Amino acid sequence: MAGPAYKTAAAMVSSGLNMSRIFAALIAGAIAITLNSLLLRAADLISLATAHGGLFRLLQITTGIHLPATTAFRWEFHAAVGVAMAIVYAFVLEPYLPGSSVMKGLLYALAVWVLNAAVVLPLTGEGFAGSRHLTVAGMAWFAAAHTAFFVCLALFYARFFGKARARGASGRQGRLMVDGG
Repeated sequence: MAGPAYKTAAAMVSSGLNMSRIFAALIAGAIAITLNSLLLRAADLISLATAHGGLFRLLQITTGIHLPATTAFRWEFHAAVGVAMAIVYAFVLEPYLPGSSVMKGLLYALAVWVLNAAVVLPLTGEGFAGSRHLTVAGMAWFAAAHTAFFVCLALFYARFFGKARARGASGRQGRLMVDGG
């Protein structure tokens, strides 16, 4: 009898941690995409063109689907992609990436930046990293806003999921370890 009860309890804890994982990802993703959006909007306010919107353009080019071109829809699309990237981070990458939360964020940022610079933007006619139409300052600003998203995501995810993990393990709040590997 102890065996099945243990398995049921283990499944409940595991399920609780997965729910905590999704909530941590959603909250961290929302914070990170807000920061990223503010940084990109700041570039717009000073008329500094950046590479944001590349995935949106690629989706329209490759699928032939005409999505609403309103500014509001583009920002909503941007937010949805950010939250999706947070969920991928939480469930697929974070458990396996080496190092501290900052290192995990930097590694994720680098991988996605290379994909965007070498695949997405060239397929939209922008050239490598948007070099056909962007200044070096625009490319650098985009890279900084992009990196800020991923590092912020990793740090807040570690904080929120670490808190849930500590509660799940001890039944109470527990201490937070942001860079607990």
